[in-house]
This record gives sequence, C-alpha cells and structure tokens, in this order.
Amino acid sequence: MLRAPLTLAVAGWSLIAAAADPSAADWLAKMSEAARSSNYQGVIVYQTQDRLETMRVVHRNKNGDEVERVQTLTGAPREILKQGNQVICLLPKDRKVTLELPTPKGLFPGLTPERVAQISQYYSFNDVGSARIAGRQCRGITISPRDQFRYGYEIWADAATAVPVKVNLIGRGNNVMEQLMFTEIEFPSSIPDSALQTELDPKQYQRVTRMVQEPQAAGVDVPDLQFANLPPGYRVTMRDVRPTSDGQGTVEHLLLSDGLSAISVFSARRHVPARMFQGASQIGALNAYGRVVGSVHVTVVGEAPSETVRLIGDNMQPGNGLPQLQASPQPQPPSR
Repeated sequence: MLRAPLTLAVAGWSLIAAAADPSAADWLAKMSEAARSSNYQGVIVYQTQDRLETMRVVHRNKNGDEVERVQTLTGAPREILKQGNQVICLLPKDRKVTLELPTPKGLFPGLTPERVAQISQYYSFNDVGSARIAGRQCRGITISPRDQFRYGYEIWADAATAVPVKVNLIGRGNNVMEQLMFTEIEFPSSIPDSALQTELDPKQYQRVTRMVQEPQAAGVDVPDLQFANLPPGYRVTMRDVRPTSDGQGTVEHLLLSDGLSAISVFSARRHVPARMFQGASQIGALNAYGRVVGSVHVTVVGEAPSETVRLIGDNMQPGNGLPQLQASPQPQPPSR
C-alpha cells in the first residue's frame, strides 16, 4: 500500500472541491498526520480473505523521533521495530514468514492537504458519521475511486486524537478485501524506552535489517524499459537498481503511485531465469502480472485491480527513453 509527495495547482483543486466533501478531506489529512505524530498502543486485528493476524502495536513520537514496535500475538512469533528509515525484523529461523505487518501509519502515505488535493482527481471523500470502536467514539470517512483503476477505503479515526483505529480496503461491489482494526487502544502522554524493546531472544531468531527508501523523482538514470501508457494519475515515484543474488544480472524496481495507492514493477535484465512467472495471479487484494519483454522479465505487483496491474505490464516496452510520467492517450473508464 504504499507513497510519494505530489502537488496540484490551486486552480485545479478549486474545480474539484465542489465534488468532494471538504470536511472529509480535512479529516483525512488530519488522520494521516495523527498516525505519525501521536503516542498510542494497543491490540490490532488484521484480516484478509485467507489470513488473520493479531498484533500488539506501540507507537511513539518523541521530539520528532518516530519509533514503532509490532509484535505478533498469533502464529509464529515475530517482532518488527521501525525507527526512521530502518526496519529491524526478528523472525523464526526455521520458517519462512512474511515481513509485512500492517499498522495504521503504514496503510496509507503521509497525506498532507496538498496531497489530498492531488488525489481528489481520482478519489472522492465523504463523511459517513460516527461509531464506537475499541471503546472510543470515532468518526468515519470513505475514499471512493472515480474510475475502475484503483481500490477504495473506509477509515474510522478516534474523534479526540484523529488516530485511525479501523481501516477497510474496499474492492468491487463494496467488498471488504482487507480490514485492520484496534480491539483496544490507549493514548499515553509518554511511552518508556522499555516498551519499545523486543521480548524475543535475538540468539533464537533470525535478524533481518532493511532500509526503507524515501520515494524520489525517477529519471536520474535511463531504464531499459519505458511505459507506452499508464492508468490515469499513476506516476513513477522511485527507481532502484540492484544486482541479482547470483551476480549475473540486475533487477530494476520502479514504484508507481497515484498519490495514495502504489504498484511495484520489477524487471530482471540480462539474466532472465529459466523458470519465470508469467500471466496473472491474485492473493486477496494483491494482484500480480508477469511477462517477458525482449530479454527482460517484468513482474508488476500491487494492491490494485487486476486490469490496472495488467495495463501497466502490457504497456511496458524496450527503449532508451525515460518512463513516460504523463501518458497519452489515457485509458477511459467504462460508461456508467
């Protein structure tokens, strides 16, 4: 789900504001900020069509230093500590498990008022009233896509602090594809260092450390592939090139975003594996599409509708130019 700042001219925003709920848009920006700047801790249930996780989350922002600890309460023991751009994971040595444990701040990007204005071209925002969640009075909004190329959201935040306590990812037919919800939550004025220290013995678990890159404008280097067309609103927001594990080639990672949702494009150059993923695949809200373009194997993966992922994959072609950040002509949504 992923996430890079984009701007929109004030004139463009004024044309759209009448079609959106300004109070809902303001509340969305406030929720995004609160998820990062507030102290909170509690128990979260994360559910998809084939997965159920219960986690304890501790989030602290002290003098601008943001730290988050996530601890699984079901399944294989895992802990993740996020501090700045560094992510430290403690995982079982004898089992391959996912590193992804979603939290409120990780479900959607930092949405400044300017970013909310930008995404209003592709999403509408509406207030859906109040409800009681985790013993707290909450206010909810919906983020509804204006076309068929993206999913929607329903987000409920604590009325007093604006911290999100429930997030639904909404697919076709108003189908809830993923849900993240606090079952209990509190907002301490301070959180001690001890609450952010792991309870697992590092000697008994594998430690994986990775750095999270900040999205930046692509185009410093020339990629081997370019886009002939992109779904409306999607732009290349990050590019990273790394050698393959066997050192025989390189893998390029392009991150595409419409300002809210994110899609990754991986291309293996000069070393296409003998067994490669081709065609379409879906696990819950995650869609993937693979194909070979010349001597390059391309894989597109993201929490987006299958036609969005396929459109991106089918419109990649060899070339020495930069990715086209504004494609033309744009695909049109079906008539309603």
